[in-house]
Amino acid sequence: MSAPKKTLAQYLQWAALKPRTSEWSALVAYDKGKCNQLLLQEYIEKHDKHSVMPPINEAYSPGETDWSWLIDYVTDAPRLSFDNNPDPNSAEVNMKMAIMGGKNIKLDDVAGFAQVNRISSFDPLDHPELSADRVLLKDIQGSVTRDGKVVLDLGDAGSQRYIWEVKGDRIEHQRRMAGAFFKRKFREADEERRTFTLGTLARTTQEFMKPQSFKLRTIMEEGAAARGAANFGNGAVEMRIRMDDELEGGMPGEDWYYPLPSDRTDLDTLTIFGSRFLMHGIIGKGTARAFNAPNAEFEGETNTNGFTYRIKVKEGTQGALEVPRFTATVGGGRRIDYYGYLIPIFINAENLLTMTFYDSTMGEPHFEVGMGSEQNLTQMKCYFNSAERVFNMGFGFSATYAFSIDPTSRRLVVTLQDREGYLKVITEGTEDFPEDLKNDMTSERFKWEILGHAADATLKVFNGLDEIDIFLLHTLLFNAEDAVQLKTLDLPGEMILFGSINPRLTTFAIDPVEIMLTHGQNHTFKTVPPITGVKWRVEDLDGNTPGAGQMNETTGVYTAPSLADIQGTYKRVKVIATGPGNGPHISRALVTVVARAITLNPLIEICNASKENETETRQLSAHSMDGVLGWSVIGGGSIDPTANENGENIYRAPLRKAPGAPTFTLDEVVVENTATGQKQSSFMVVKHFSQVLSVTLEYQGLPANQAKLIAKRNGVPISAGLTWSCMPEDAGSIDSVTGVFTASQTTNSQFVLIKARQYSVDFGIDDDGFSIQPLPLAPLPPKPQKEDSQTSAFDELKNLLSEASEKLEELCLDPTTREKANELLDNVTSIVEDTQNDQ
Repeated sequence: MSAPKKTLAQYLQWAALKPRTSEWSALVAYDKGKCNQLLLQEYIEKHDKHSVMPPINEAYSPGETDWSWLIDYVTDAPRLSFDNNPDPNSAEVNMKMAIMGGKNIKLDDVAGFAQVNRISSFDPLDHPELSADRVLLKDIQGSVTRDGKVVLDLGDAGSQRYIWEVKGDRIEHQRRMAGAFFKRKFREADEERRTFTLGTLARTTQEFMKPQSFKLRTIMEEGAAARGAANFGNGAVEMRIRMDDELEGGMPGEDWYYPLPSDRTDLDTLTIFGSRFLMHGIIGKGTARAFNAPNAEFEGETNTNGFTYRIKVKEGTQGALEVPRFTATVGGGRRIDYYGYLIPIFINAENLLTMTFYDSTMGEPHFEVGMGSEQNLTQMKCYFNSAERVFNMGFGFSATYAFSIDPTSRRLVVTLQDREGYLKVITEGTEDFPEDLKNDMTSERFKWEILGHAADATLKVFNGLDEIDIFLLHTLLFNAEDAVQLKTLDLPGEMILFGSINPRLTTFAIDPVEIMLTHGQNHTFKTVPPITGVKWRVEDLDGNTPGAGQMNETTGVYTAPSLADIQGTYKRVKVIATGPGNGPHISRALVTVVARAITLNPLIEICNASKENETETRQLSAHSMDGVLGWSVIGGGSIDPTANENGENIYRAPLRKAPGAPTFTLDEVVVENTATGQKQSSFMVVKHFSQVLSVTLEYQGLPANQAKLIAKRNGVPISAGLTWSCMPEDAGSIDSVTGVFTASQTTNSQFVLIKARQYSVDFGIDDDGFSIQPLPLAPLPPKPQKEDSQTSAFDELKNLLSEASEKLEELCLDPTTREKANELLDNVTSIVEDTQNDQ
């Protein structure tokens, strides 16, 4: 569901029309950016707990003749975005997860044996991305023994109802089969490794703040479904909460507004307390506690807009507010203690505890409390001359309490604004009291003294309001470092609190929480808010300090590790800041250090030569930390000088050459940073004709860095007159006598192209062949069982609907009509997908 985003003033005007909590106790909402920050923070914490998804080292097969061998595939933290969900009452999000590192080796057996046709090596600069649509956020309802949670569980059936793809391949079938593989891996993973918590609905000790259940929903900003829009993918998570002794509510209608204002980018969270819950669940229960009336019941009154604005104690309710003990000095310095006076919670139908809420439409929001009566006589005790005495008096009062947000602590503050008292003292029976005491008992000073103490005691009733910040800290505990800092408070009928989730004032967070650096680069880390006395350190993800870089423990200046300390294409380390004092607070940040200035993929790939009117192409991608990349080809092929906005470019193979050896040629695709001159190369093995020689490797009985090269013609091994070579030359060496290839221990290459050549006496020409092998050397995995497909006959209809949506965007100029039509198409697509997934 999408909803329009309004200004804060417009939102409050809309909120004043009717209750917006839909009869739930409370509504909490937070935006996409906060969701992703929470996911990243938990991802960092999972490394500490050794509960991340382990690197994937496995082969999977998307088809009958091809398979992929994944080596050290590492997944990043999931990132969420929001779409125009056709189900307005569900909590669905779109999820993306980067493959931060690893190799993907593509193989096939079309020639009757396993052969490599592409090798890619990924790092944080250039990598594929797992993409999943309509992932259902899971609501784990709380109980007496466990907290409720908002969870992203990537192995749950609700998360895997729709298509997953691994972006990067040009062929949809390949993308989807890779997605099917990742679905299986997450299903097989331990729950601890595959889940991420977005919020915790914790048990509390507050008697009137006991969450019992909740319901999730996701909502998208209006217009955020259009690709290219400034707010594309923006949305929020809404959590509707039922408290103890409250009923579950419903869901809002079509007139819903997006829960965060358009003119306040500093606000990323919303809390609304329903008026009934505020009056009965907080004020009423708080009153019962203050008046020692645990069974007190209240009757509520609603105004014409449906807001509960007044509660009165029910007839016959027992309980009283005890005026706190106080001391007065009278006469010549005589000290008198007054105590034991009780103001009944209920006297009669005219004199009973009444609390009335005046919302923002009536000026500054405030409560008025009235109770007691000067006509209701009860005993006041006093102590003087070492003896306790009593006298009768009647007292009634009313007080006004206002709400505001403290500018420093950003917490809700309840203050006494005004008060008025009514006192009647009966002097009968006090004839033997000292004259100065009797004068004090009937004075204005005495009345105001009692009034002040009674009003202050009544302020305790509003402790529940004062603890709203604590409520958010302990019942929607986003993580150990963050808390909601309130920034606005309005009561247009319900209590509406906007704020931002920032580091607590008593703690801090590292800024930035995530950063990418090149090897040897310096960066100064800071804390938000600034904290003195912080100690800094750095360690790798396993907790080791060697090779993690250098950190100045007092300034936060970090130097990334050298290239020699990076094994592979990148390294990840944790920066840790420890606060001062006993039991210090700790904050962590994730640093990714890349080894390459430019990452270009694939490293090597086979491509057929082009024919007349039939150009063979391959897709490449390249990224760098900064600068503009220029593209070129050394060889017969061609490529555009610049890539698209995603860093992708298309290589075009040269025309097939005349028959004869070599049957294949090698093109070098070069990417250069135009500012620094740094270069990276990829190689295309261009097949002009089929190779007569086949090349395989045998590993039995040889060291790990060696393999026996076998060349065959028509399936028969050959050796006479055979010439071997390899590219790159520093990848290793080949013994011309034994045919054993020895991989170099010092090469930086992640592949080797082995070439075989032999003169054919039969035809008087050279025959040739080749084999691509990954480095370090390892036997190629056998072809696994084909992965279960995610596709079906419904896909064709879905593609047609997608094309219709694109055409609509192109031809329909009216935005309202276009959005309505797109919603209809989305609903049809949803029906198709639901039907498909029920098959």
